[in-house]
Amino acid sequence: MNSNTDVIVIGGGPAGCAAATYAARCRWKATVVDRQADGGFLGSMGNVSYYPGFPEAISGVDLVGRMRRQAELFGVDFVSDSAVRVEAQGSSVAVKLESGRELSAPAAVVATGAAARTSYLQGEREFLGRGVSHDALADGSAVARRAAAVVGKTRRAAEEAIALARFAEKIHFIIPSSKLEVEEALLKQLQAQKSIELHFSTSLKNINGSDHVSSVTVFTVGQEKEIPVSGVFTYVHEYQSTTGFLEGSIEMAEHGAVKIDSKFGTSANGVFACGDAICGRPQLPAVAAAQGLLAGISVDRYLSSRG
Repeated sequence: MNSNTDVIVIGGGPAGCAAATYAARCRWKATVVDRQADGGFLGSMGNVSYYPGFPEAISGVDLVGRMRRQAELFGVDFVSDSAVRVEAQGSSVAVKLESGRELSAPAAVVATGAAARTSYLQGEREFLGRGVSHDALADGSAVARRAAAVVGKTRRAAEEAIALARFAEKIHFIIPSSKLEVEEALLKQLQAQKSIELHFSTSLKNINGSDHVSSVTVFTVGQEKEIPVSGVFTYVHEYQSTTGFLEGSIEMAEHGAVKIDSKFGTSANGVFACGDAICGRPQLPAVAAAQGLLAGISVDRYLSSRG
């Protein structure tokens, strides 16, 4: 068991990095457990154009990288692993890792996000941040006055296609079914958008490109067809909850969200939570980072109160 740290932060996205950096700034030893720096929702964004202090767009991967470097400059340690259980044990918190290791500290912060993906369409993962996105409002400006594809059949896919119509000149809505799983009012709203072309009973075969998405190959009416696009927004495989490992040890809310109090404290003594993990869905990176700072402030006060 490793106990040479004051706070263990589970998750290395904007919330986790902000919490760890603030704690380290306050002279506490912070350790971040994160398997993949660019594996979260922010890492999938190719064009973060609304993060405070960045007048020019930056990719999610680059933004996460900067946050991590800043944390390391303050002395934060990063452990490449995944947490499988958190247990509050009197005056300490034990975090068991997938590798079999166990970390222990007086405090812990859950900042695992809410965007785990295990299934991808052909070419989807390869082009994450390079034309493939899962958020039309976040990355819509990257396809402004150009063609884009939306893939899916759910209400979320339909709403994202409508949101994307604010930016893209042409939207190919690729629907792997003979109908959309939406109410009539939303379907009419879609059909009223002149820039959106509905491709029913069409499946995505591949996302093509070299450094960036250039087209998609689809299968429709018994044959393959290539459609030139500059971006692909996929909603076939939904994000999975990242907080299942907390069941039985921390009180949870709906949709896998972690319940917190006004100081970002959970039901377990010494365990705090912030970022997407407390709302059960991806949110603006700047909001997640702000929550991480607030959690870091609470951690500092908690550790200080222990003397």
